[in-house]
Amino acid sequence: MQTLWRVVFGLLRIWLGFQWLEAGLGKVTNPAWVGENAGVAITGFFKGAIAKAVGDHPAVQPWYGAFLQNVALPNATLFSYLVAFGEVLVGLGLIFGVLTTVAALAGAFMNLNFMLAGTTSTNPILYTAAIVILLAGARATYFGLDTYLMPLLRRYLDQLRGRERQATTAA
Repeated sequence: MQTLWRVVFGLLRIWLGFQWLEAGLGKVTNPAWVGENAGVAITGFFKGAIAKAVGDHPAVQPWYGAFLQNVALPNATLFSYLVAFGEVLVGLGLIFGVLTTVAALAGAFMNLNFMLAGTTSTNPILYTAAIVILLAGARATYFGLDTYLMPLLRRYLDQLRGRERQATTAA
C-alpha cells in the first residue's frame, strides 16, 4: 500500500510541476513578462486586481489592493521576472522532485497571491494539489531526486554544525 501512495503522490507532484512549467515557459518567452517590455503584462494584472478592491463586497481585500498599489505596481518589472522564473523553477523542482517542499510551498504561495488578487481560474486546484503534496511529505518525494539529494544535504549541514560547535568550544 505504501508503494501505491508513493506512486499516486509522485504522479500528482509531476502533474503539478508540468502545470507550473507550462505557465512559466509561456511567460519567459513573452516580452510582456521578460525582456524589453517586462512588466507590461503584470501591470495590467495588478491594475485589474486593484480595481476589484473597492465597493461594499470587494473581490480583492482592500489591504491586498493597497499592497498591490504601493509595493507591487511600482516594482512591476521585478515582480514580472519573479513570477515568470518562479513558475519555471517551481515546475522543474516538482517534476524532478528536487527541493520538493520548497517548490510546493513557493507554488502554493503564488497560487494564494493570485487568488488574493481576485483570480480564480485553476488556482484553487493547483493550491490544493500543492497542499496535498506538502502533507504527503516523503511519499511525494520518493520517486524524485530528493531521495538522493536530501541525505547529502543533511550530511553537509551536520558537518557545518559540527564545525560551528568545534569553533565555539575552542573559543
